[in-house]
This record gives sequence, structure tokens and C-alpha cells, in this order.
Amino acid sequence: MASREPKTIVLIGTLDTKGQEVKYVKDLIEERGHRTLVVDAGVLGQPLFTPDISSETVAQAGGKDLAELVAQRDTATAVQTMMAGAAEILSSLFAEDRVDGVMSLGGGKGTAIATAAMRELPLGVPKVAVCTAASGDTRRYMGSKDILMFPSITDIVGLNRVNSRMLANAVGAIVGMVETEVEEPPKDRPVASVTALGITTPAAMKCKSRLEAAGYEVMVFHTTGIGGKAMEELIAERVISGVMDLTTTELMSELLGSTFISGPDRLETAGRMALPQVVGPGGLDMVAFPGRAAVPAQFKDRLLYDHTPALTVMRTTAEDNAELARVMAEKLNRAKGPVVVVIPTRGFSAYDQEGELFYDPEADQAFIETLRRVVAANVQVVLVDAHINDDKFADQAVDLFLDMMK
Repeated sequence: MASREPKTIVLIGTLDTKGQEVKYVKDLIEERGHRTLVVDAGVLGQPLFTPDISSETVAQAGGKDLAELVAQRDTATAVQTMMAGAAEILSSLFAEDRVDGVMSLGGGKGTAIATAAMRELPLGVPKVAVCTAASGDTRRYMGSKDILMFPSITDIVGLNRVNSRMLANAVGAIVGMVETEVEEPPKDRPVASVTALGITTPAAMKCKSRLEAAGYEVMVFHTTGIGGKAMEELIAERVISGVMDLTTTELMSELLGSTFISGPDRLETAGRMALPQVVGPGGLDMVAFPGRAAVPAQFKDRLLYDHTPALTVMRTTAEDNAELARVMAEKLNRAKGPVVVVIPTRGFSAYDQEGELFYDPEADQAFIETLRRVVAANVQVVLVDAHINDDKFADQAVDLFLDMMK
């Protein structure tokens, strides 16, 4: 259902170098019947037109004087200051109900400033960043937030027949987003989070089905780094009532140096918030790298498998699993709420079962024995004579979760 009520779209750009392009976008949005609020994040010179919020104001919000920044000629300090200032200003505008959506356009520095501000907004607030680097590694810009990275194709240095169309398309995206109203599901149901990968999807789907039948709204997170990070953030925001973290492979990625990591706080927020959590070893039999060329030299002789042309997985060893058990125990031992670790003794993923490439009961047993030895008394460990994707395992995990939630 679309709404034609005028909305306010915040535009963040460096008006000294991208003023022509920001003005073009501003005019397109206003032609569509919506309001704009322009934030100037430039520090090199005078803006092409007068913004609603000046670069002097942004710098002050970031704790510096603009003239001082210009005199220092230190790009890193200037970018950090404007990032902090833009984030502070956008947060304040949102708190004042003056933001329906936000859009930016720029190169690396301009996009770093704008997306730092966008990451301060809640999920669901429309965010579009037109960027010269949108086809590369965008995680440093997006983090775990719902920022739409839109490629400019050509550099944003004046308007041409290509980037003017890209900017117009991006305007169409942000306008469509702010005009679209979504009826939110009722918030009277508790929310359970479930973690999954393709190799543990059957378990996650079984848990989801049973939890929904029990009256829960279920959020499933794909644990490729961003998924786990997003879940931790939503736990911290008190969106999630209880956690079924059955696929914890991001911890192994952190341990063995993969890029699919969620950060050092993974598996800690629920414990700190005293939320009930059921934890499993899903995916701990492997660690993923973005292709064979990305596998570290010390692992070249390990058992490797090309899950896809762009994703190579490596079987973990007994030593890896024992060390990971110690890492997991250290995190869970600090939990202030109830914790159960439920372990399928017949394999931790679709690749780790009898007849499959990564089946290695001894490596799995190293995890089980180490964890049982080092967990504190507040952590219950339950062994299930099943594979992680068997219904028997999912049913046991859900039963434990529902008992804790009572």
C-alpha cells in the first residue's frame, strides 16, 4: 500500500565537490512531491548551493571547528570528524521525527561519512547510498544495517548520460521506499531468534515451525558474519525474547581467520542481557573462505571442498574444535541467564554425517569432551543421539527452549 503524503528525505553529500549532483537529486525528489533536507559534509571548499545543515554545523557536532579541520589538512581526522558529526545530526533529526528516509551520493570518503550516519538509524528506515565502490566490498559501509548500496557506474564528477540515469534510478528507489507503508506484525508475541546456514537449514526450519506453532514470531539469521552481528544487535535492542543459536560457525571463522566473522562480541549479548539461550555446534565442522585463493597458506593441505565457485569450505580438526569449545565455554560461563548447549552426536552439518566428506566423529568428540570439561555449573550440556538435521535433534532443542521460556 503506497502513501502520497509528502515525506522528508535527508540528503547527505559533499557540496563542495558533489554540489551539482546533490542539487540534481534534490530537484528530482521535490518534483516527486517530497521534501528534502540537505546536510553538507564537505570540508574542501564552499558549497555550490546553501544546504539546510552546513558543514560547519556537522564539524561542530563531531567535536571540531571546520576552519581548524581545513587548516590541519589531515584527511583522516576530517573524515572521522564529519562521520561523527553526521551521525549525531541524523540521530537528532530522527528523534525529532524529521527523517522518513536518507540518501547519499559520493566516492569513498563521502560514502563513509554518510553511511556512518545511516548506521545510526533503526532497521526499516529507508537508506540509499549511491557510491563509486558499490560493486566492491561494501561491508565497511553497510555493517549489519539495511543500507541499499547503489553503483554510480561512472565517477560522480559532474553529470553525464550514465550517472544521471543512475542517480535518477536511485531517487526512484528512495521515493518508492518512503512512500511504501508496511503493516507491521502484532508485537504481542514473543520473538525467538534461530541461526542457520544452508548446511543446517533443515534444523532451523523444523525449529521455526514448532516455535511458530507455540506462538512465537521467529527471526532466522544466516550466520555468514553479518547475520550473527545483526542478531546480537537486535538482542541488545531488546527485540528478541529468547535465543536458539544452533549454528555458531562464525565463532570458528573468528578463530581460524576467515572473513565471515561477526566480531568479538558474538555469543555474548544474550548472556549479558540474561536472556534464555539454547546453543548448538552447527557448522563447527567447517570454516568458509571466499574461494580457494583466499585459503591461508597454512591450511592449503587441509581437507577442502568448493561449496560454490566463490566459496571454499575447510574441515576443522580435533584441535580446532577443542579450542573452539574453550572459547564458547568462556563466553557462556559469563551468562547471567539460563543456558543449555544441545549437541547432536552424529554430526554438526550436512557435510558432517556418515558417508559425507567431512564426517569425522573424533573431531566432533574433541569439541564435546572439551566443552563438558570446561563449562561452568550454570551451563547445562545435553547430548542428543541424532544428526543436527534430524527431527529428533530439533524437537529436543525446541523442548529445552520452551521449558526455559516458561
